[in-house]
Amino acid sequence: MNTSYETNSTMIERTKSKDVFLTRHGARIDYEDPQWLQHCSHNRSDDPHLSPSGIIAAQELARKFKRMQNEDREGSCWKLTHIVSSPYIRCIETANEVALALGDVSIKVEPGIAEVNTSRHPGFLDVADLKSSFPLIDEHYEPVVPREELVLEYSDGAAAKRSAKVARRVRELLAGSILFVGHGASCLGIAGEFGHYGYVGYTSLTHFELKDVGGERKWELRGFFGDVSHLSDKQTSLDSAW
Repeated sequence: MNTSYETNSTMIERTKSKDVFLTRHGARIDYEDPQWLQHCSHNRSDDPHLSPSGIIAAQELARKFKRMQNEDREGSCWKLTHIVSSPYIRCIETANEVALALGDVSIKVEPGIAEVNTSRHPGFLDVADLKSSFPLIDEHYEPVVPREELVLEYSDGAAAKRSAKVARRVRELLAGSILFVGHGASCLGIAGEFGHYGYVGYTSLTHFELKDVGGERKWELRGFFGDVSHLSDKQTSLDSAW
């Protein structure tokens, strides 16, 4: 029997996995430095980047995924297939750390899982501008909800509802495992879509798995909701889960 063939076949099956992973961006600079915008080359006040501690946490999340990909999961090989991120820079920076660590996965920019949209002109950058700084962005991805289709919102609930619908559609469209990188409200909706409604903290990790339960296919939480075991600063993440 050809052992290498079995291993390759198993890996192909794992890349077809329907697993969903969820994280929230790392800690944002405006919560740590009130004067942050004065040091930037732009005036997008609603688009703060990661703080130094947020970058560290994003790198720790990336190392978590690298370890997961290097380990056998229940005796089979596994890899992350897609990263789907909000277009806000704090999410893109978080997603980019994971993409860099894994080396073979791109970032799909999805405005449909963006922050609560309180402006007719949301301040995030377009894909072409983002790609100039983040080459791992997939410029060919067609978002479920492009920028021009975002509507005004006034609550976390509205953003959560929108994000849940988008995540469901993204899951239908993409084959393989997906990491969603969002915000407090958008992650709230995405988590609810896959069976566990609740806020998650900065760079925490939540894993949902599609399983057969009593003859039906259902999403189940695998491990802890909003897991922070990979973070050196666990408390900041736990405190942000609201």
